[in-house]
Amino acid sequence: MLAAHAAATEERGRPTTESLAAARGVGAFAATTPARYGGLDADSRTMVDLFVELGAGCPSTSWLAAVSATAKSMFTDWMSAEAQDAFYADPHVSICGTARPAGHARTVAGGTRITGSWSYASGCLDSPWAMVGAAVIDDAPADRPYLVLLPTGQLTVERTWDGATGLRGTGSHTLVADDVFVPDAFLMTLPRDADGTPLPPTDARRMQVALHTVSPLLGAAKGALEVVEPLMRADRPVFGTPYRRRTDSPSARRTFADAAQLVRTAEHRTRAVADVLDTAERGGPVPPVEFAHARMQLMAAVQECRRAVEQLLDLHGSSAFAPGNPLGRFWRDLAVGTRHAAINPWVAADDYARVLSGDDA
Repeated sequence: MLAAHAAATEERGRPTTESLAAARGVGAFAATTPARYGGLDADSRTMVDLFVELGAGCPSTSWLAAVSATAKSMFTDWMSAEAQDAFYADPHVSICGTARPAGHARTVAGGTRITGSWSYASGCLDSPWAMVGAAVIDDAPADRPYLVLLPTGQLTVERTWDGATGLRGTGSHTLVADDVFVPDAFLMTLPRDADGTPLPPTDARRMQVALHTVSPLLGAAKGALEVVEPLMRADRPVFGTPYRRRTDSPSARRTFADAAQLVRTAEHRTRAVADVLDTAERGGPVPPVEFAHARMQLMAAVQECRRAVEQLLDLHGSSAFAPGNPLGRFWRDLAVGTRHAAINPWVAADDYARVLSGDDA
């Protein structure tokens, strides 16, 4: 269903009704909803399998499910009981927004009034809830991002994502708030230590963001492989050669095999990282160096997906860039998605080198 509607999703700049219903039907938007609210409370391995499968059909739709899953798993514990009850009235609820504290807040009786704009709010056209942050409270810098949960309908959408090169169907526009009131119950309470010092995200939470970012993109690489595989055997003469089909060429067969192996290796790496996270979730010891190594495995998986799709494009030819061709769409989605800040390769390399050298500065 997602594959059948992927072109329409890209053209509309948001998933079709049918795509959202299909993703919802398999629990994609309930993956990290707590079981007490009727959700799946899925482990990381399950979520990788889910988002990869959806991404092979439509990376944009899978991306929205993964973003929402990440937000729920990270921020549920920061919500008040009242906010959780309202938010999870539908276990399949989706959430958009960004943790970037691009706004400012003003304390008033019973809550806060918040003003600002937040870009890259994936899913803002279809998500009923948004999470946004402020760096300034009552004209003073906040020691940590000041985060609030509010209905998306109370915000306006500035369409800054129209015409994006890839992942166009995510509708990652800019949310704008103009003095919007947020009740106290919908303020996020960030974790602090015994002295009241704000605690940074754990290694596991940071890794989860990266894992959820990579999974739909790995799906895109698998989807690209599925597009080219039947072309290899098709009775379609290859220009400038005596070959009736691509499989007649030893070099073409080798190129396709290399691409398939790259995707397979990327999948193994990604699932191994999911297993590390599941170990941590069960309370098992995972040293910082293991998290740093796992992050580098995800960076390697991203590079393998890119190389694989480049080879598949060589096999397919320039018609892949014609409007509506699924291989071109997978390539565009990968080109944009693999540049997300959560999977920045040189930042990951810096962190890895620091951990290995014992430099915590």
